[in-house]
Amino acid sequence: MCSVNEEEGAEVFEVLKPIEPLELKCRKCLIEDGNVVLQKKFVYCKTCFMSMVTHKFRATVGKSKLVNRGERVLVCVSGSQSSVSLLHMIWTGLQQSTYKRLTFDPVVLYIDESVLYDYPQDQVNKIQELFEKYGLTYRIVKFAAAIYSDNCLDEDTNIDQYNDKLQNIFSNLSDLTLKEDMLMKLRKRAITKLAELLKCTRIMTAENEHKLSIRLLSNVALGRGSQISLDIGLAVNNKNNDKTSLVTIRPMRNLSAKEIAYYALFNMLEDFMHSNFLTATSEDESIQKTTERFVNDLQVDFPSTVSTIFRTGEKISEKTSAISYCLLCQGIMDVNMSPSSAMEATKYSKYVSLMGVKALKLSLNYLKNENTNEKKCDGCKCKDKQDLKEEIIESLCYACTHIIQDLQSLDDLPEEILNKHKEKLQFKKMEEQIKDFLL
Repeated sequence: MCSVNEEEGAEVFEVLKPIEPLELKCRKCLIEDGNVVLQKKFVYCKTCFMSMVTHKFRATVGKSKLVNRGERVLVCVSGSQSSVSLLHMIWTGLQQSTYKRLTFDPVVLYIDESVLYDYPQDQVNKIQELFEKYGLTYRIVKFAAAIYSDNCLDEDTNIDQYNDKLQNIFSNLSDLTLKEDMLMKLRKRAITKLAELLKCTRIMTAENEHKLSIRLLSNVALGRGSQISLDIGLAVNNKNNDKTSLVTIRPMRNLSAKEIAYYALFNMLEDFMHSNFLTATSEDESIQKTTERFVNDLQVDFPSTVSTIFRTGEKISEKTSAISYCLLCQGIMDVNMSPSSAMEATKYSKYVSLMGVKALKLSLNYLKNENTNEKKCDGCKCKDKQDLKEEIIESLCYACTHIIQDLQSLDDLPEEILNKHKEKLQFKKMEEQIKDFLL
């Protein structure tokens, strides 16, 4: 046994300094009394705080000239505090003097998702009154119509049929994590489709720093690590990578949730929050909920948690040209993976758990074919459906594979996905036919 001198051991520990009281004056102007405290030490008055938040927004929009003069921009408003603040900042920027005025043409979009949740009956009416108050061009579109209909901007008589299809998709998904993931991918697809119909070349969304940090960690847990740059990037171009393609811009990404809350408070902005799949659920029912609780708990004691996660995610995101894109989420797919990669190891572990000791004696490809053949039936339509599902899975990323596997039927998927799958098969057949003639 060893012994330590009590007096010598006491000298090792530092004497804790008393916590210094916060300065009551604004740290920027040094004149006015503070109204806002950020990260437990930065004190701002109301005037300086509003100026700082507005500057962050305008600096993000003006960075690298992401939006040109007179360009049509689709502004997505969900009714959340962040999206309502984004709408107010854009409207304020349009009222400024000639030197500081925003020069793009905004088109406000609200997607009505009441088919999936229990909205208040006057929810859409309040949103419409808000848009009319600002006097901007706006569109309110049903979620199901935006996914299934080509004429979703007009009155659609088949809305009930579309609602049934959309409800069938989420009713067949048993996992809450997959439901939330599928909702985000379908919403992204609907926004992209509406932007093309409205002839907009830019899309603005209202994700703040806090929300993007939670999304980063949850997407990594879901297996979307290669898509980090698409999930949290400032300006995300579509897969065409040309100057005329759609670009999604996140101008609120440098603002924290606390800064947005104070901005809405000082401007008396009313948000229209509604329930979703994660409302009134425990933290262990979904990866997204667990990640949100983890980040929120750390943020209470360590105010730099969100900013650290967010900045780290920007550094580790790979900005490389993709070879293949997922058919469902349109994200980057991991192709030509080595046998020692984490994805291949996960697949092999899955087959071992399903087949036991027999899997150790067989190759992974043989196991995949054998597992597929066991599920097929002879002389019935379910064989064709199983073949279609297996073919589509080959064109999906790792995370979207779990969503499609959990669906009992693919009939409720948007026609665009099925049509792109058919085109991909045709190109594949053409390549096989002419590969002997290529140099």
